[in-house]
Amino acid sequence: MYFTHQMIRMIEMKNLEIFRLGDASYSLWQIILFFVILAVAIIVNQLSIRLLDRYSKRNQVPERFSHFLRQGIRAITWFIALILLLEVLRINYQTILQHPLFTTEKFTVKIANLFIIFVIIYFIRIFAFVSEYLMDLRIERKKMDRGRGKSFIQIIKYLIWMVGFTIIISSLGFRMTLVIASVSALLVGVGFGLQHIFNDFFSGIIILFDGSIEVDDVVEVEGVVGRVLEIGLRVSKVLTRDNVVIIVPNSRFTGEKIINWTHNDDATRFHVNVGVAYGSDVRLVERILLAAADGHKQIARAPKPFVRFNDFGESSLDFQLYFWTVNDFLVENIKSDLRFVIDDEFRKNNVEIPFPQRDLHLKTKHFEG
Repeated sequence: MYFTHQMIRMIEMKNLEIFRLGDASYSLWQIILFFVILAVAIIVNQLSIRLLDRYSKRNQVPERFSHFLRQGIRAITWFIALILLLEVLRINYQTILQHPLFTTEKFTVKIANLFIIFVIIYFIRIFAFVSEYLMDLRIERKKMDRGRGKSFIQIIKYLIWMVGFTIIISSLGFRMTLVIASVSALLVGVGFGLQHIFNDFFSGIIILFDGSIEVDDVVEVEGVVGRVLEIGLRVSKVLTRDNVVIIVPNSRFTGEKIINWTHNDDATRFHVNVGVAYGSDVRLVERILLAAADGHKQIARAPKPFVRFNDFGESSLDFQLYFWTVNDFLVENIKSDLRFVIDDEFRKNNVEIPFPQRDLHLKTKHFEG
């Protein structure tokens, strides 16, 4: 009898009403179950993330991909917990998901649409990262040129986002034909005012496909030499020799004369101008110049450097030291090193570097006092 009495008492306590919210009443059992589900969700979330972190470290999973997976685990765990909590509280979650946020005559945006958009964006980011990761692996394994690979990565990411944007628009109830027609009309209306932007945009697509300019190429734009860091759809980033990043519109690369040093052979030819005084031993000058080039580690051995006796100048005998190097980006440093060595050797061998000389004639007038 005692046991039966205790069971009846527990059932009565379980059904005991704790508080009321409007027409809904909540019992002690519902409150306990609410907090149990909440605690289980927290524990499952923490354990899942810890297991994922251990797996990622053991298998060297990229940190960025692990971050995406952690976000997915949190979202799934709390979404399921939210549905269970609403069931415990006797709230119809389907009614909440179908609740309209924005309504017009042609379409309605519901809470469920927002969930769908978040899920689509999440998977878009996953696909974009996986595509970039696989392409980077091919580049690291030398199966694809780095510049070409980076360009393909950009194209793939743009395509993934375009497809994802189309799916999002469709999920909101828009007709793509109407969207395309509206965008086309808008582009025609503002096209005349945005000609330069559209020119840069299509130039970026051309560059990414034809490969005339690629990431890591050394280019010369309006006398400024730099290395291409990134090629975007509208602008590209170029790192100059002064370690300054400049933003270059893509139309510059397709519509103007650009020198791409990377498209040359493995080694590019450069020269240093040298002038010596009249009466100097020209063969000695030649030997000194060639020795300076031969002693520099970044100057190619083939083709061999050579010296050209360029001209009989106004106040000097003019020479040019030609050499080849693969270090196009920092060639000015190589030239500076050569000038230091040449000046030092000239001093040791008494070879004079002249300065401009002018004859000055003074005319005086005598005034009778």
